[in-house]
Amino acid sequence: MRAQLLAPALAALAGLAGLAAHPPMGWWPTTFLAPGLLVAALWLDANARAADGKRPRAARLGAVMGAVTFAPMLSWLILPADYIGWGLLVAVQVAWMALLAALLTPFLQGRWLPLVGAAIWTGIDAWRAIWPLGGFEWGAIAYAHVDGSWMIPVARLVGGRGITFLVVLISIAGAMVIRQTWVSVRERGDTSMEQALGATTWPIAWLVGGLVVSVLAVVDPPAEDGELDILAVQGNDRRHWEDPSPDPDPPLRITTAMRDETLAAIDRDGAPDLTVWPESSIDRDPYSDRGAELGELAGEAAGSAGTLVSGVTLDGPDPQANRYVAAIVLEDGFEETDRYVKRRLVPFGEYVPARPLLDWFPPLDQVPRDAIPGDGPQTIEVGDDDTPVAIIICFETKFQSLTRDNVLGGDEAGPTELLLTLTNDASFGDSAEPDQHLAQSQLRAIETGRHVVHAALTGSSAFVDPDGGVEQATELFTVDSIRAEVPLVKDLTPYLVIGDVIGWLTRAGVVAAGGLLLWAAIVRRRPDSLTIADDR
Repeated sequence: MRAQLLAPALAALAGLAGLAAHPPMGWWPTTFLAPGLLVAALWLDANARAADGKRPRAARLGAVMGAVTFAPMLSWLILPADYIGWGLLVAVQVAWMALLAALLTPFLQGRWLPLVGAAIWTGIDAWRAIWPLGGFEWGAIAYAHVDGSWMIPVARLVGGRGITFLVVLISIAGAMVIRQTWVSVRERGDTSMEQALGATTWPIAWLVGGLVVSVLAVVDPPAEDGELDILAVQGNDRRHWEDPSPDPDPPLRITTAMRDETLAAIDRDGAPDLTVWPESSIDRDPYSDRGAELGELAGEAAGSAGTLVSGVTLDGPDPQANRYVAAIVLEDGFEETDRYVKRRLVPFGEYVPARPLLDWFPPLDQVPRDAIPGDGPQTIEVGDDDTPVAIIICFETKFQSLTRDNVLGGDEAGPTELLLTLTNDASFGDSAEPDQHLAQSQLRAIETGRHVVHAALTGSSAFVDPDGGVEQATELFTVDSIRAEVPLVKDLTPYLVIGDVIGWLTRAGVVAAGGLLLWAAIVRRRPDSLTIADDR
């Protein structure tokens, strides 16, 4: 009975450790506890259930961990999507964690558990990054390490999933060392302590090996080559969930605030090389009659700024039914010289899958038109020197391969020298979402070796360096601007050269582990089937 209660408690502690690693707490060392605690819960459950002649409840324990982590972590979704939308997204993440625990079960007693566990955990993250509905790899272990972890250089070598892989390997190996030491000492009898502890050789080897690799995998950021004087502006100061008064024209108010803050900053410090406005800064098509006034405001700002990159909503082929989420480059007034169209759209945020079946759901009234994805990779050029720049918009920060594609720029454009992330986090209120979102830009900066301008309509806007360091982070829901001489980078990190190798390999590992689990289930049922046939 004690094990039956302790196993879920340990799974819940694993979930709490994962939660505490991310904003608002941001205690990244707790990531080293979560995998080990989950495995300890699985060990306890497997032993107790085997003693009773029953099958392990691994999936339930994984679900407990997932619920404890993701239900509070994603609570910011309740404000825009109600409890139903939040609950559905949490349920998807819980299902993935349940599958993770189930796939770990056949390997719990093997000496290769740390390696296999790291591959399965990382592979589950890689799969939930692409499925369902495009994926949602929120809360991955690697994102917690962007603020000061010694593992940061690993991401420049093999991407953020390399950090996740090593953390899980080290955590599970540590749990194995503790468990094996306890068992060896308790059951050693007349055996010497040295001989008894010989059983810990493999776990210690995995632990030391993982730590050594994490320390030696040092890749410095690429050299800097030039710089741009960049002004980033945020212009939405309205706490919409607190203020019941009607907002007669939100797009006009926002673009006006963006224009005013831009002109004030230029009047104070002179014109920059590049001004950046976030997603939704021009939230009606400025080429249409109803958006022409917004275009005039943006043109006025660009006339003083010289070069302005702004998030914009553009009408699609059927303006009543579809649109584009984009960024445009304006030069010396409202003269568009380049454009980026968002490639990975947010289901139920920017388009509604199976819309005819779901129109009854009230929160979807906020998505009256479906966005159309752009082709990729896409880059833009800014300034007198036509500096190549990569852009990602909103939750595209979650997709490391997309960011890599845009930074590499395709065969013709060549590598870009700067990364802009434009987002509108206004829907999520005063929550941890902006900091969790900023952590994604930090990891993309580390992977690509590029400086990142993270421009958020309501904050937190910031400049991010290739070590993940954050400068001039703004407060939420303030009209504000930040400015810095931002270095440019032309050379490539190893990750940009080789891509997400760990993601592809571990996805294959998850498929293999799933096949093994399915085969084991078929084998278990085969004797029962034969018995039934004989009885007939």
